[in-house]
Amino acid sequence: MEKLKLSEKVGYGLGDAAFNFVWMTFIYFQIYFYTDVFGISAAAIGTMLLLTRVWDTINDPIMGIIADRTETRWGKFRPYLLFGSVPLAIVATLAFTTPDLSTDGKLMYAYGTYFLVGMIYTAINIPYSSLMSAITNDPKERASLSSWRFMGAYGAGILVLHFTFDLVERLGGGDQALGFQRTMAVYGVVLAILLVLSFALTKERIQPEKSKHNVKVEIAKLLQSPPFILLFIVGIFSLGFVAIRNGITMHYFKYFLEDESAAKWFLVGGSIANLVGAGATQWFIRWADKKYIYMVLMVCNAVMMAAIYLCGNTNLTGIYLLHFISSFLSGPTVPIVFAMYADIVDYQEVKTGSRASGLVFAGASFGQKMGWTIGGAATGFLLAGFGFEANTTLSDSTVHGIQMMFTLIPGGIALLGAIAMYWYQLTDNEMNHIQTALGRS
Repeated sequence: MEKLKLSEKVGYGLGDAAFNFVWMTFIYFQIYFYTDVFGISAAAIGTMLLLTRVWDTINDPIMGIIADRTETRWGKFRPYLLFGSVPLAIVATLAFTTPDLSTDGKLMYAYGTYFLVGMIYTAINIPYSSLMSAITNDPKERASLSSWRFMGAYGAGILVLHFTFDLVERLGGGDQALGFQRTMAVYGVVLAILLVLSFALTKERIQPEKSKHNVKVEIAKLLQSPPFILLFIVGIFSLGFVAIRNGITMHYFKYFLEDESAAKWFLVGGSIANLVGAGATQWFIRWADKKYIYMVLMVCNAVMMAAIYLCGNTNLTGIYLLHFISSFLSGPTVPIVFAMYADIVDYQEVKTGSRASGLVFAGASFGQKMGWTIGGAATGFLLAGFGFEANTTLSDSTVHGIQMMFTLIPGGIALLGAIAMYWYQLTDNEMNHIQTALGRS
């Protein structure tokens, strides 16, 4: 098995760094932008996120099938990084633009731009995720690639969380609407540059034979794969946890802690802890099988959420400290799951005789986005259910609801993810047998 150069690992990591200049901005600021800047109701946003993300989720396997059947002189997956970078930068900027429209017009504009972002993001991100399985077949190197990938993601997240509000203020001159638009335009330029670098620094080595099955057969076989179904469920819990907690963070600081400015270093510190945790992934998996490490980390996260709830709104030191610990423990969980998906590509090849990297990682994205869809929509619906109205004095019950959305509710979701992972089958020993069967050990 060929060992990868550091430059290629860094290059792969730059790809997810690029995506997170969009992803992290949307995760942390989109709901706040829609409710408090653009002026759309929380309930309308919940419905919009549910409908647009459901389609975005369904679109994933379609893109995976297309990627698996792509043949170019640059490979199957890398060309999408090159040619999709600029369109994604443009539509992301449009999604943070606030034209002067009626209430219904604003909502229609939000639907259209958010839909386009999801479509183009999927068209690039699915091939990018699939690229891991084409770069190397070594499970340890894949774990390393996955670690570099999410170090890039968290590193970009740190920059987004550190600079966004400063950029919004400086570029907008006090006008948040203009500031968000110009800030996203800056992030779009950075995104395009990083995706081109990722294209240039990576190489597709694993050249699978053309599929022996038609699309319907490939999808049917994947849906009959127990490890895939299990990780799909875990992905829903994983992103549901992230979507609700991160989506409510700005509201938590503004309405519960009553100190919106304090969110900046809370978020930046958490992302730094995420980055350190992702970098420690290989150290964690030295001690036990990946699935058991994941389970322990998610249970610990659930405990941290309960502890933050008990801190109330006065023990800021405790809230910050517990958040940083939780973020560190979250760092390795996503790299572990995506390394597992690369293992499933090999598992499916042994079981079916067909290597469908794009379809498998489309399924991975499908599960992740289902969690994001459910979590994002739940954030809007829960806010509405608790009686939230932007930029008003909220009732005690509404403020308590926001506190629960930041702590106990995502903590319960994290616990469910840990329980689901218990049934995952592809241990490290099993993967060694699979590599032997493929003649790649």
